[in-house]
Amino acid sequence: MADIRPADAIDFARFYGPVQVASDWFGHALWRGRLVAGFGGMIETGEGEWLAFLEVPANERKPMLYRRILDGFKEAKARGAHTIRACCDPDIPRSEALMLRLGFCQTYEQINGKAVWTCSLQH
Repeated sequence: MADIRPADAIDFARFYGPVQVASDWFGHALWRGRLVAGFGGMIETGEGEWLAFLEVPANERKPMLYRRILDGFKEAKARGAHTIRACCDPDIPRSEALMLRLGFCQTYEQINGKAVWTCSLQH
């Protein structure tokens, strides 16, 4: 059974490799035993602009993730976010429906071949 816990820089490096994030960020790690099996969070990319990311194995994509995402939106807003951007992978079933439900709109921008979506928190 997986366990979701607040992440620190070491957890980030365990999942993404030896990188250092220079700006404000927060996230949660999905642990399966002693392995970080998934990761999600947000990184501040500009004043009031945050980039959201979520990488979770298919078997862990459950309804509770939606609540975690909403909690992430609250956290970002508390840290001064007014806009959240995220990439949407159309190969993940229902990913576009999730983006729409969260209030994102697709842009013409792409990152690594994936469409960038944006969501305003100013409402």
